[in-house]
Amino acid sequence: MHFDASAFTWTHPEPHESRLDFYDNILKPYKRRFRCKTCGVGVASYNSNTNRVSIWGATLNRNEDGKIVGWDIAKPTAHQFYGTRMLDVNDNLTKWEGYQSNSENLN
Repeated sequence: MHFDASAFTWTHPEPHESRLDFYDNILKPYKRRFRCKTCGVGVASYNSNTNRVSIWGATLNRNEDGKIVGWDIAKPTAHQFYGTRMLDVNDNLTKWEGYQSNSENLN
């Protein structure tokens, strides 16, 4: 999930550094990745070139049935970076090599 940085806020109270570690990618110094200090899982990244925040969908809150809380807001409208996918997705959404409408459409 990708957001303009101005549309993103952490849901836990500040200071965020109390719950998050971060590191900068030495091969891509414009990318900063965040992970949970408690369990170490990667939760998000920030790209200073595009001023966008990316969140890993697997880390979204789920209800007792395993469904993503707020699905109507979080459900995908397209598949971005599909060329590096981990599994095939058989649905009617568009599939993009990179960011939607800014890269090759793979459909």
